[in-house]
Amino acid sequence: MYLINLVDYTIDFPESDCSFNKLNFALSRDDAFAIIADSPDQAHLFLKALAMLVKPVSGVFYFKDKKVDFSDYRNLLPCKKKIGYIASDSAMISNITVRENLLYTRYYFENSLSLSLDKRADELCKIFNIHDKLNVRPGRLRSVDLRIAIAIRELVKSPDLLLLERPEDFIGHTNFDLFTKVLKDMVLTKLPIVFISYDKDFIEEFSNKKIFLKNGTLSIN
Repeated sequence: MYLINLVDYTIDFPESDCSFNKLNFALSRDDAFAIIADSPDQAHLFLKALAMLVKPVSGVFYFKDKKVDFSDYRNLLPCKKKIGYIASDSAMISNITVRENLLYTRYYFENSLSLSLDKRADELCKIFNIHDKLNVRPGRLRSVDLRIAIAIRELVKSPDLLLLERPEDFIGHTNFDLFTKVLKDMVLTKLPIVFISYDKDFIEEFSNKKIFLKNGTLSIN
């Protein structure tokens, strides 16, 4: 069973002047892909497609062998909660606290507002030194702390797939080694990842395959 399978997948994204025409791509649970692309916009669009953030023009998206229905965003939520997405356009809900942002997915799926951070989330907040900022709203955080909070939110989803855009820039160089250590522990449990990075050591450490995107076409090596 493939975790994700795109069949004749066509995407048109005028905002970045990028498109993909009849892409075919399959990802299994032991895959770790580094994306090599003509342009950063093209690589970013591919990550957005895998995260179900772009509605296809045509083609089929299978998640765990089930066809994804893009006709209503609510159909996507059970799949999206199992996909971690750490990228330049990731954001937090501005009018609730960081703590509430970290719990937001659980609020929805567990239908309760009286939840506490689980042990893993609490531990990561301490490791990355944002535990004392949990009760403030995202707009009051330094940009580096906001990005760390976003990364923690995605990691504690216990995702079936993790998507990363230039983690060396998103996380920041001060926290990058620490993030790499946390990620390595997760990957050892066979967490599939797809990422964009310009850090050669990171690519060497975390990829076992490469996706090449050129002129809207895809090949794998």
